[in-house]
Amino acid sequence: MKKLAYLLPIFVAFIACNNNYQQPSSESSSSIASSNYTPQYSSPKDAAPEIARNFVRQEISCYCNFQSDVVVENTMVDNRYQVMQKFKSNGQEYVYKIFIQYFDGNVNDVSNWDFNQLVVEEVNSGKQSYYNGNLESRIKKTVGVGNTVEFAGVEFKIIDVRIGTSLAFSHKGKLTRKQIAEALKEMHNTYNYEVYHIYHDYNLKEDYIQWQSTGNLTAVFDFEKDKIYETPDDYAAGKAIN
Repeated sequence: MKKLAYLLPIFVAFIACNNNYQQPSSESSSSIASSNYTPQYSSPKDAAPEIARNFVRQEISCYCNFQSDVVVENTMVDNRYQVMQKFKSNGQEYVYKIFIQYFDGNVNDVSNWDFNQLVVEEVNSGKQSYYNGNLESRIKKTVGVGNTVEFAGVEFKIIDVRIGTSLAFSHKGKLTRKQIAEALKEMHNTYNYEVYHIYHDYNLKEDYIQWQSTGNLTAVFDFEKDKIYETPDDYAAGKAIN
């Protein structure tokens, strides 16, 4: 598989579609033409290239002749992928890069996906066009930003989410180490995120603690005390590593 070059931010331009542009009479065997046929896939990653192409067609409203070589890369978030692929439109060659997220349901249904940003670059000139999706607002709605939830018997308010990588909660008043440790573990069992922030009041004046989980490594950062703990249990026991 050929490796596509990463897009370089040069300057912005919009793709102009020629309304008189005609679909080529024949297509190369190494290209994927725009069509109403959607292949059926069983996994999100397998479906990602076709979903990405659907978003490209939808945003630029042009006939697209996609090359067969496509790069699909995993991200830190489950079921979120970066997709890159070259295509031709109106006699010009382009390459697109897009971050797409699968939510649930049929992986072949584009309505079960969304994207954050689509970048389309004209290969010869380096001119770029940017298109924004609804991924951030959809994630906030799915997570329930603004809702009140309970963990370890403590009431929290979901106050923010960062494109699926971190969740922020706030609660009224101080908590014991044990309450925080138990709440963090329940949060992690409920949501699939890398970082959890807990603020001790709703006005965000003070960052209380943060729990980061990356692979098998977990750590609690107590900003108020400037201490790092290897796990929530160590935090509850007061066993700092610094």
